[in-house]
Amino acid sequence: MKTRSAFNLALTLTCVAVLLAACGRKSEDTSATLATVNGDRITQDQLDFAMKQISAARPGASAPASASVLESLVEQRLAVQKAEKDKLDRNPGVLQALEAARKDALARYFIEQFVAKVPKPSADEVRQYYEAHPANFSRRNAYVIQKVDARVAADKAGALAAQAQAASGAAAVAGLLRAKADAVNVTESTQPAESLGPLLPKISTMTAGQTIAIAQPMGLAALTLVDVKPQPLTLAQAQPAIEQMLWTQKKREALLAETKDMRSKARIDYLGKFAPGTVSATAASAPVAASGASQ
Repeated sequence: MKTRSAFNLALTLTCVAVLLAACGRKSEDTSATLATVNGDRITQDQLDFAMKQISAARPGASAPASASVLESLVEQRLAVQKAEKDKLDRNPGVLQALEAARKDALARYFIEQFVAKVPKPSADEVRQYYEAHPANFSRRNAYVIQKVDARVAADKAGALAAQAQAASGAAAVAGLLRAKADAVNVTESTQPAESLGPLLPKISTMTAGQTIAIAQPMGLAALTLVDVKPQPLTLAQAQPAIEQMLWTQKKREALLAETKDMRSKARIDYLGKFAPGTVSATAASAPVAASGASQ
């Protein structure tokens, strides 16, 4: 079962290698031969590429065993050879899929190479960001928060939210919602400042016992600040995270600018249902964020 699963994964993730072979544009591969399948080489470079793609598709998972991936490539090669023998490489659907994979691979490699050239943020940029966000760093806290998810009818949610925010303390909020909501779930957790996202500016100004209520599709969530624990970070401690965050932002902005520049220099004509003035054209004109700059 594990071999079959690895085979299916490797078969998908090494489609570029198969694509190049099927299109007759094999790259020059002088790395060591690890196996042959009816005379067709499987090389160290091909194995390394497959393992890299599998690892990228499963971030955080343990690295796959190289022997298992090699067996997957052997099975893949057998399937490819049988498909070529049956002339499936001439099937219009296969040709379309191969061309789509080629374009996707080229676009992805262009993005990877482009963003790799974006310079990392300077020490001054990192320091300025650190100083501009004291709640995240120099005055960073961890917040003990009670969260009460309450299911309540839409016409009653507003009034109940106001009552929860007027209540004093976590116990009072939980008791109120247990009494008046259709169902509740009460949890308590310690949240570092950076995990609060857009809630941080509000939470950081609250005192212990205060509550904010947030509308939810099925009712509301009441967040009560139970305690505040100072956990400041020095510039040296925060630098790696700030540098990575700013670099990711720089790469995203550079890619957006490059994409805008390429579009401005290209002739792009929309036809058929996407022709100017059609409903589809209006929907297509909505901005779409460029991807691929998150590395």
